[in-house]
Amino acid sequence: MTFSYTDTQMLLYNLSIGMGRDPSISQELPFVYEHPHLQVVPSAAAVLGGGGANILQGVDINWAKLLHGEQRLRVFQPLPPAADLIGTTRISEVVDKGIDKGAIITLEMDVKLANGEPLYLMENVIFCRGDGGCGGPTKSKASPHVLPDREPDFHYVTQTRADQALLYRLNGDRNPLHADPKFAQKAGFEKPILHGLCSYGIACRAVLATVCDYNPGKINRFDVRMTSPVFPGETIGTDIWVDGNTISFQCRAMERDVILISNGRCDLNN
Repeated sequence: MTFSYTDTQMLLYNLSIGMGRDPSISQELPFVYEHPHLQVVPSAAAVLGGGGANILQGVDINWAKLLHGEQRLRVFQPLPPAADLIGTTRISEVVDKGIDKGAIITLEMDVKLANGEPLYLMENVIFCRGDGGCGGPTKSKASPHVLPDREPDFHYVTQTRADQALLYRLNGDRNPLHADPKFAQKAGFEKPILHGLCSYGIACRAVLATVCDYNPGKINRFDVRMTSPVFPGETIGTDIWVDGNTISFQCRAMERDVILISNGRCDLNN
């Protein structure tokens, strides 16, 4: 598929994960103001081209019970403020956890600039809670990153907004699970939840702020496992460990003391 994006879309994305909320942080201005050059948070790749989900159109999935499981990203060069892109998507893995446990689908999206230069490779792992018993292997080929067994080197706090899901959904994910209280209750949640990819972006912002000096060109890889939903308005605490060019991290809902993102791994360019 061919697709494109504009600097307006990237400004919206950066704002929707919290960039620019505190005007005193001057390093965030280039992410929310296009002069002289707009910077793009690498995790924005996850919302471009529909994240490869178009390949699932017509597939018999219980969409009301669908959750984001994992997100993996390899960045070959910084995302430009605007671009024309070519993406190739395939279903790289289907894991059957059992009829009562659901299924896991991995979408792999390889994206290049219009001139053929590699831009990023993304894996979008979807947890289909209502679609177990479909057949196939019971375990994934991918193994989770193991966090260090020591105190974190950094702790970064992000206060989410009560309306953050309503803002983030303008990036393209209009699932009513993130906006409609009645729909959320039917899906088993007391109220609408924040998009998993918004939490992913918040984690990326935390790593940019603490170990990358807000330079998106330093990030080569950004992988997470999403373990629990976030409710808009909660405080997210991100623990970060630094081991050379390998950054480990996890995110926690501080009010509930619940892990939201686990097994986080970010690889830095030299």
